[in-house]
Amino acid sequence: MSEEGARRRWDRPDASMSLLADLLSGSGLDPGYEEAAARRAASGGSDRRTGRAGRVSRLLAATLLLGLLGAVAVIQVRRGAPVAERQRNALIAQIRQRTDETDSLQRQADSLQRQTESLRRSALARSDAGQNAHQSLDRAAGEAAAAPASGAGVVVTVDDSHAAHGATAQQDGRIYDQDLQRLVNGLWAVGATAVAVNGQRMTATTAIRSAGDAILVDYRPLSPPYVVTALGDDGIGKDFAGSPAGRAFRTLEATFGIRFDIRQEDDVRLPAAPAPQLRYAQPEETPK
Repeated sequence: MSEEGARRRWDRPDASMSLLADLLSGSGLDPGYEEAAARRAASGGSDRRTGRAGRVSRLLAATLLLGLLGAVAVIQVRRGAPVAERQRNALIAQIRQRTDETDSLQRQADSLQRQTESLRRSALARSDAGQNAHQSLDRAAGEAAAAPASGAGVVVTVDDSHAAHGATAQQDGRIYDQDLQRLVNGLWAVGATAVAVNGQRMTATTAIRSAGDAILVDYRPLSPPYVVTALGDDGIGKDFAGSPAGRAFRTLEATFGIRFDIRQEDDVRLPAAPAPQLRYAQPEETPK
């Protein structure tokens, strides 16, 4: 439509009514849109086939892109797995190295402690007051687990069930930190005078806790089987077996297959606990 014809059309008084009629009748398309629709209708199914082919091409491209991204992700994971394994092995080696260093330092500390004890005994033996002080120190050291202990006692061994490891591991068959807590508290309850777990002497401030899958006693990781040694009279083993803690472990053994053994011994030996870190005591100043 020419510009002059369009101007004359909109100059008519019924132009607005004509627009409403076109909208209601569905013929209110712009002339350019009407012309494009006419061309598509005249071309027949070729445009439809072209549109369908375009959609198929886009779908194939998207599929190929997703496949490429998936392949890249798999490659990255496979490349990252050896790196993670190397880092894990390096961390394990570092832990073992630090543990060996700590054990070596502990042995040096024990040797120095024995030398100190020998010198103290020699100094205190020179007078009656010194001998009395030495006896008081021995009693305090025994109560604080600061000295080795030996005598009749019981050895309780607990371990994970055979089903707690491997591809089909069952977590209910594992020994946890609360199990060792119950075991140690049960031995104290039946009259144990000294307790050690895998050679770690228990004191009033020793904690049994977990860190991941490891059980820590006094912040030192332990490996199963867990051997708990306790000093006591000849009947401490029977007393523990009949105690609530002993019955609880028998239930765990029957239900989940954990390994549990009680053995009475005539002579067991427990090491001294590490020297505690003094937080408030200060060395006495020597007068000038």
